[in-house]
Amino acid sequence: MPLPENPARNTDSPFASMRAHHTGIRYPDFEDARSFWVDKMDWRVLQTWPYGDLTLAYVMPPDQDDFHLEILAGPGAAAQPEFADVDESLGVNGLNHVCIEVASVDDTLAELRARGVDVVNEPFELEEISARLAFFRDPWGNMFELSQRI
Repeated sequence: MPLPENPARNTDSPFASMRAHHTGIRYPDFEDARSFWVDKMDWRVLQTWPYGDLTLAYVMPPDQDDFHLEILAGPGAAAQPEFADVDESLGVNGLNHVCIEVASVDDTLAELRARGVDVVNEPFELEEISARLAFFRDPWGNMFELSQRI
């Protein structure tokens, strides 16, 4: 089933200038987080800066310039619960995952596995949104969805 047409834009809204820019994720150690995203995932560092006891950075996908993941790293970060699969994660409130669109879920999962990344769910198709999906997690339990349009 194809996705429906987008609803009409509301250019008169006082919030019409809002655009998604980044997602921030808290990590206990900057170098470990940087290494995961840059060395293992091939993401690029745009900028790094201090903020109190933390070190922050914007990292960007290998071939996309308009989305950033903000690493917020340093002391005091609590561990995330680690769920056996995405369905188990749906029992708690809060941010559940970040979705990353890919050309091929299967090819991306194969490369993630080759690089030792923890795959949470095998691919499945969700006809209602015309997508093939799978989930992986970083070493700290944060989940990421891979989405391929079908």
